[in-house]
Amino acid sequence: MASLREPDRDAGVKDTVETPEREQPGGTEEKGSKNDGMGNIPSYSLAGSGAQNPNNNRGYADEEYKQYNPQYGKGDDEPTWSLAQPFPHIVRPGMRHGALPEDRKEDKDDMEENGPDIAQADEVRKQQSVEKRMKRVNDPKEDGFFNTWSKIRHSLREPLAEWLGTTMAMTIGLCATLSNFTSSSQAGSYPAQSVAWGFGFMAAIYTTGGMSGGHLNPAITISLSVFRGFPARRCVIYITAQLLGAITAGGISYALYHDAIVEVSNLANVPQNASVAAQALLTLPKPFVRPATAFFTEFVGSAILVGSILALGDDTNAPPGAGMQAFIIGIIISIVILALGYNTGGCFNCARDFGPRLVALMAGWGGQIFREYHAWWIWGPWVADITGALFGALLYDMAIFTGGESPVNYPPRRRKRAYRVRALNLRKKLRIGKRKVPDLEHSVAETER
Repeated sequence: MASLREPDRDAGVKDTVETPEREQPGGTEEKGSKNDGMGNIPSYSLAGSGAQNPNNNRGYADEEYKQYNPQYGKGDDEPTWSLAQPFPHIVRPGMRHGALPEDRKEDKDDMEENGPDIAQADEVRKQQSVEKRMKRVNDPKEDGFFNTWSKIRHSLREPLAEWLGTTMAMTIGLCATLSNFTSSSQAGSYPAQSVAWGFGFMAAIYTTGGMSGGHLNPAITISLSVFRGFPARRCVIYITAQLLGAITAGGISYALYHDAIVEVSNLANVPQNASVAAQALLTLPKPFVRPATAFFTEFVGSAILVGSILALGDDTNAPPGAGMQAFIIGIIISIVILALGYNTGGCFNCARDFGPRLVALMAGWGGQIFREYHAWWIWGPWVADITGALFGALLYDMAIFTGGESPVNYPPRRRKRAYRVRALNLRKKLRIGKRKVPDLEHSVAETER
């Protein structure tokens, strides 16, 4: 019969994906949990079935696909400070066992008591690491890259993601603002442009949050480094990528709205840098706003923004679920710009002002744009936003956060030691100060007196 198959004809051939047999509902509690684990229980979540079953987060991937894409599905061994998910819990260097002299003395006593087993195990781990590294060097295909660009992209994936995300978010925001100003509010309004900025950053975080974290703001990157253990050496790379993305976005926005900018400047019979387009492309306090008011407007806005982001990333508080984090951040950005953006143009991001301002300089708007309002671009978007972000993070950690990765929760001696180590390392790198401290512990003891 046609419905019967000979065992030897189709051996090893599978036409369909075989699913495990579902346990009956009337089974034991153990069988019920088995059904849950295999995803056999229907899900009524609006976020999709994968929201309740972590094993279903990835889509289907053919086995042959994995052979040609060996990097697919490999987990990242490093923590990710992503705005699209809760922040990682890490142990910072100053908190690790072995940082204090008594820790090392304890390890030495254990080694003397237990024999050379600990040292031998450490040597075995080092040897295995060397062998694995040599194997990768001797076998070019071991790293899983099949062309040069794949290897370059893999090593630069984080800065490329920050550049792309910043370009994407700021292009949407700048174009929405230019549309409002150059059309005399016929193609937009202030609330509409505020929403465009927020949802532009939301879309960018969704696009790049899984790769670089989607910081898209130097003040956020610096705050995560100080209060959440984001590596300081990567701050420079991230900030550089964000500034390049802001410059790219400024160039794209200016090119797209160049005709409108020229038109409004001709109608008003003023140069471009004096037209309403300058208020859209750059941020600047209103003429009646005093410098102190302008500074604290940016300060408070950045503090609210970063404090809220840390709250969303705190899984011990009340983090949003099912990928809603970036959406809520977009709403927060919209609210902050809508509530506090009138006085200063709503910057709250160092890159947002610097990139378009540099593009305007290259477009021939004149060097005075970097001197206007007492060099606002320095003490406003940079000083006020960064200090405000740090204050917002400090306030949240002092009031709510209990994790050990924040310096607020360091034991006093470890905090002093960590600060002293950073100061000594900085002095060594910059070769500042002729007076040398002979012993680190003696230096820390001096600070404790």
